[in-house]
Amino acid sequence: MKISLAWLSDYIDIPADVSVKELAHQLTLKTVEVEEVVAVDGDTVLEIDNKSLTNRPDLWGHYGIARELAAIYGLPLRPLAGATYPASVDGLVGQPDPEVCTRFAAVAFACGDYRTSDLIRERLTRIGESLVHPLVDLSNYVMFTTGQPTHVYDADTITGPLTAGVATEAGELMLLNKESVKLDIGFPVIRDNADVVAAAGVMGGEGSALGPHSLRFVLEAATFRPQPIRRASQRLGLRTDASARYEKGLDTQRVDQALDLFLHLLPQVAPGVEVSGIQDVNVEPTAQATVDIDRGFMVDRIGEDLGDDNVHTTLRSLGFDVEQDGDRFHVTVPTWRSTGDVSMRHDIVEEVARIYGYDRLAIADTSVALKPVRSLHRRGLDRELREQLALRAGLQEVITYPWAADHLLAATGHDKTDTVLFDGATAPDRDSLRPSLLPNLLEAVAANLRYEEIVEVFEVGAVFSATSWAPYQGAYETMPEQRQMLGVVLAGDDGVALFRRLKGIVESVRRRCHVVDLSFDGDADAIWADPSARLGIRAGDHTVGTLALLTPRLRRQAGIDEVQVAYAEIDLGPLQAHRSRENRYEPVPELPATGFDLSVVAADDVAWAQVEAVTASVDDLISEVGYVGEYRGVWVPEGHRSLTLRVVLQPFETTLTAEQVGAVRTTVLAALESELDARPRTA
Repeated sequence: MKISLAWLSDYIDIPADVSVKELAHQLTLKTVEVEEVVAVDGDTVLEIDNKSLTNRPDLWGHYGIARELAAIYGLPLRPLAGATYPASVDGLVGQPDPEVCTRFAAVAFACGDYRTSDLIRERLTRIGESLVHPLVDLSNYVMFTTGQPTHVYDADTITGPLTAGVATEAGELMLLNKESVKLDIGFPVIRDNADVVAAAGVMGGEGSALGPHSLRFVLEAATFRPQPIRRASQRLGLRTDASARYEKGLDTQRVDQALDLFLHLLPQVAPGVEVSGIQDVNVEPTAQATVDIDRGFMVDRIGEDLGDDNVHTTLRSLGFDVEQDGDRFHVTVPTWRSTGDVSMRHDIVEEVARIYGYDRLAIADTSVALKPVRSLHRRGLDRELREQLALRAGLQEVITYPWAADHLLAATGHDKTDTVLFDGATAPDRDSLRPSLLPNLLEAVAANLRYEEIVEVFEVGAVFSATSWAPYQGAYETMPEQRQMLGVVLAGDDGVALFRRLKGIVESVRRRCHVVDLSFDGDADAIWADPSARLGIRAGDHTVGTLALLTPRLRRQAGIDEVQVAYAEIDLGPLQAHRSRENRYEPVPELPATGFDLSVVAADDVAWAQVEAVTASVDDLISEVGYVGEYRGVWVPEGHRSLTLRVVLQPFETTLTAEQVGAVRTTVLAALESELDARPRTA
């Protein structure tokens, strides 16, 4: 929107010591954003960003901006011109549809001689508006002054009365811009006694447009509800100066300002004009909003006490009425701010503070205590585990009910009397809250083995202890202790392969989820664990779980005795993940790595972890020791197996020669033989 300073001078006297730059700056700080200041034909035009006017329908005209400047600089605001109205008549306006229009006024007049006055021509031209017809130019001048659109019809092309409503049947309308548009049923329109003559609130029709020989006229000044006009403008893909204003929500009293100014200036445009009558149907006058606000509320929100006098002066300069009773202000909002703009206490605080100037408010010193917090991009360990197991390990996540079947509880070594019982169970044998994830996971495996030969699933969920009770989250009713557990089940034909794969998955959890100090030991006494293949899982000094093959008895009772099953259950409570600041930077090696494979015969009681540790400690060049496989055959002594491992060497300074690699290999073999009695395989 463009605002002319010469136009504003009709209503306020801008102080001589206020520069245009300062005026634009104050408007931007306190009211609307001035994007540019342009000199045009001896005048100064302010280019205002329309987006800053979205919630201020009162500012879509020069008079609204003048009111703001009067409040900012403490200036008197001259009133808009008034006019003498003609006699009231009937037949100009029908009954408007209240869902579309809240006020509709029409004035009939006739004249044969009209021309655009020099004042109107100059001012419209300076803000970039084209001249169309003297009476249309007057209508536009009124809109850019008051913010209220009006429209002038050629009375000889319409048959009264004019009515605002919606289209009752589909049709077409040729608009003033020569564009033919389709009008759907329900589209807001202005119609006369015969047909649609305008798209309500958007644009008039070409059939009733003014021409050089028009003699009789009807002026329309109406208030439309914003929602129908917004939808109509969007449907047509056409946004006009009129629709932009109606979309914001205009008060019905603005019609009076537009009629006054139009009738006041009409004799200057059309000497000898005869105004024959007016009809005004005010369906729903805009009511003034009222707001009560306490001084304390205002002081708290602004940050300082600006004084009662300042509150009264500011609000009254903006058109508000203020009454005070002690510390309470009773504020009556003007109609032009009562269409959704001002309705709450916070709105009153904003009015007072912005006119005072946010830049004038005292700046309070603040102190902030910076405390270490967890990295915001990190997620909980349970989420990291789910992603690791599902994406990297390729397992399927299952979610089972928190209760378990009696026969599976017994099979996994749990006494029903030691479980948490609850009322309302789905079945008589399922009234125990699970003390472990294993019973339900076994049930899930059994169900899926009917369709798949291999089942690999996991679950992260709570288990319930009947021996330990505490207030829930430390503050609520006493409930059984709940621990977050991870259960992983692999079911297939080869138990040894399943055990090793599961062990590798748990080791990958330590690496990929950055778990602190997760390791294995031989301390595992779970009743469901097969003594021939079981490991304890530790986190620091805590035993947190067990990894093992299930016993044949348990598999038989669970109905899955035809397959081997490896299971690991880990208590997630004691686990801790490394904080991000504990990560260490390690540069990418510049030299290529190399390596070799070894096969040694070791006793069955020599754990792979021992072989790995001895090999890794031989030389600083060794960066990785990997398990390849093991073999048992007729040439391998009883109680032994042949282990094959991969040793990776990473040089630091120069590429390794074959002799250097061979020397490390010899040293590794010697260390394994001397410390673990693991000898090179000869067959």
